[in-house]
Amino acid sequence: MDKKLTPELKKLKEEFDYLHEKIGELEWKRSIMYYERKGVLRFEIEELEDRIKNYRENMALLLNKVSDEIRENKKF
Repeated sequence: MDKKLTPELKKLKEEFDYLHEKIGELEWKRSIMYYERKGVLRFEIEELEDRIKNYRENMALLLNKVSDEIRENKKF
């Protein structure tokens, strides 16, 4: 990147990295769920899927904030 990030964009980048990591961890956990145990209850799968969905929704909101922040900085 040629241009340095603003303090707000740095904060948003850290939040993005955190969400990205959490989604990856949960996706991995869902993928190997059957490998670790003989049986998995449906509510366990649904709970993981809900958590993944929530993190993805938060990421979408975050990316909108990033776009807004970039637009705001381009005005100056």
